[in-house]
Amino acid sequence: MTDNNQVQDLLARAKQLKASRGTWEKHWQELAEVLRTDRADFTATRTAGGSRTEQVFDSTPQQAARGLASALDGMLKGRQSQWFNIRAEDEDLNEIDEVKNWLRDVDRRLWRALFDDQAHFADRSFETDQDLVVFGTGILFTEEVPGRGLNFRAIHLRDALIAENSLGDIDTVFRYFSFSGRQAVQQFGLDRLGAKTREALRGGGQSKPDARFQFLHVVLPRVDLDPNHPGALGKPFASLWIDVDSEHLIGEGGYHEFPYAIPRWETVTGEVYGRSPGMLALADARTLNAMSRTNLDAGEKVANPPLLAASDGLTSNVRLFPGGINYIDYDSVPAGRRPLEPLITGANLPISLEMENQRRDMIWAAFFRNVLQLPINAPQMTATEILERKEEFLRVIGPTFGRLESGYIAPIVNRVFGLMKRAGAFAPPPDILRDRRITFAFDSPVSQARKQIEALAVRGALEQAAPFLELNPAAVDLINSEEAIRTIFAANGADGLLLGEDALERIRTAREVAQVVEVISDVVGGAE
Repeated sequence: MTDNNQVQDLLARAKQLKASRGTWEKHWQELAEVLRTDRADFTATRTAGGSRTEQVFDSTPQQAARGLASALDGMLKGRQSQWFNIRAEDEDLNEIDEVKNWLRDVDRRLWRALFDDQAHFADRSFETDQDLVVFGTGILFTEEVPGRGLNFRAIHLRDALIAENSLGDIDTVFRYFSFSGRQAVQQFGLDRLGAKTREALRGGGQSKPDARFQFLHVVLPRVDLDPNHPGALGKPFASLWIDVDSEHLIGEGGYHEFPYAIPRWETVTGEVYGRSPGMLALADARTLNAMSRTNLDAGEKVANPPLLAASDGLTSNVRLFPGGINYIDYDSVPAGRRPLEPLITGANLPISLEMENQRRDMIWAAFFRNVLQLPINAPQMTATEILERKEEFLRVIGPTFGRLESGYIAPIVNRVFGLMKRAGAFAPPPDILRDRRITFAFDSPVSQARKQIEALAVRGALEQAAPFLELNPAAVDLINSEEAIRTIFAANGADGLLLGEDALERIRTAREVAQVVEVISDVVGGAE
């Protein structure tokens, strides 16, 4: 296939994907107008720097969405504690000291690379979190910048088109973006740009460095993959850069891993884009905005009410500003009437405010505030109560976190690991790990809660078994005490204190040797 035919096919496919999601864009626009106003440009053109909150009369929906995004950030990938661990797929290997030390070193290097200030992982991934909870889909791009290292970019959903493979995994992204003429030349070089773009930049001999031009970046599985090829053809994902106006292929490259992490809150069969808590809260958010606007008007009428005036009672214009003096003709005012008096409307503001608060509660519930603020470790709770609350936490939020671990942070960590490994950022692995598969485990609050439930179950079982062990001490042989200790330490995040199999074997061997020596000494001493 010639480059021109390939470009034509890709542009046609992008146009088709764009047309097929028109309903989504209208929905996203509605969501953005009340929940994330900085993204309210899916179907509307916005002026840079212009106000985007004209229709917002209550900030509760935006606060609730931001609160859930902040909770996701802290619970999935906060920088307060390490939330991933690299492990050999063969669990027995993880207990070997040499392997354990290498894996810990890799973890530390990955952690430092992710949270390097120049990588912008924390702020760009938080943008993605906000898109996720409002629109149901977020897009985070991971790239390596020569001479600088990792760089993360949060991609506006407006600019990206996605497609799934036969397994339901997203493996194709069409991303539109614009460059000024100066940026395009810096990025690609003038000679690699399309004919129309070059002509526009050189038109009449006048340079146009700030004119904007549209480009398209396409990432999709490579159909002509050659695993033995040293260049782009040897990478599973093709990367193509297209000058849209000129319909020109600027260049082609590739990726060893899919460079996008595209979390979806939840999906419906037959739909590619995700659905979000924001969609559930949209009706209440709109209602709250309408109620807030009405109550603002009602409150203003109470504080500054319309006035009833005797038609012939005033001898000057009505002055309603503070300190204003109104001159009246008392002789023309009917008996028992005042020349000016407020209009009483009979509005019941307390009921209106209570109705507003009901909408706010519904919005907060849609964004899981009650669940995320569940007092799991509250004081004066029995072990049974703690266990029940943690199980409730897992039932409500567990499935969501499971999806986000596998569809969000796992692709990010695997991508970063691959980039660093190829760059030689890690020490050589132990020979025993050669040709062995390694994976990542994630330690989110959900997984930690599962461990704590297991530890509480162990504790409860031991407490219930205690009376029977007193009657029959030999029954303790039924209990795997080492496994019980590992479970308890893991639940408290202290499993790193446990010795590996090699060190444990050395201690036990030394103890056995010491016991043998002691027996021999006793025998020799007795013989003497």
